[in-house]
Amino acid sequence: MSATDGFAPVRGASVGTLSALVTATAHTFGGGMFPSDAALVLLVLVCAAVGYATAVAPRAVVSTAVAPRAQLPVVLATAQAIGHLLLTAVDGHHHGSITQQMLAAHAVAVLVGALAIRGAEHGIRRAVTSLRRALPLLTALVVDDNRIAPPLPVYRIPGSTLLLDLSGCGNRGPPVRTA
Repeated sequence: MSATDGFAPVRGASVGTLSALVTATAHTFGGGMFPSDAALVLLVLVCAAVGYATAVAPRAVVSTAVAPRAQLPVVLATAQAIGHLLLTAVDGHHHGSITQQMLAAHAVAVLVGALAIRGAEHGIRRAVTSLRRALPLLTALVVDDNRIAPPLPVYRIPGSTLLLDLSGCGNRGPPVRTA
């Protein structure tokens, strides 16, 4: 995750979205209760902040001691841990220690999320590379404009070009009385 990477905004949005969605889902399926509205709003705000930080300054989010391949899972795990603590604190649902079921749900969510984000980045890179190879070939094609659409004849209407003739000539009033 480099700061000059063109995929940083997409990665940040993906991290924020996946973190919020997966944290709420893993917390619920892992034995916690479904988050309240206030908890969901705070969760979305926190995960959006983590996603923004990931997009803007990825080195500030994760230390440089972490291997580049492990940075994305570390960010996802951190966002989920913060989200889990937030859901626990806001809803007042203190379930004691984290159950193995909830820990497994969060771990699977981190791995699946990291693989999905990496897969999307790889797919976008392949698509952009293919377009870069295909576009120069398309510019070499000569297109005959007359074969696509023959030129249409231009018709001119004689007389005034105004939509309404405001010159004052013509029958503009009621008929004259013939008494």
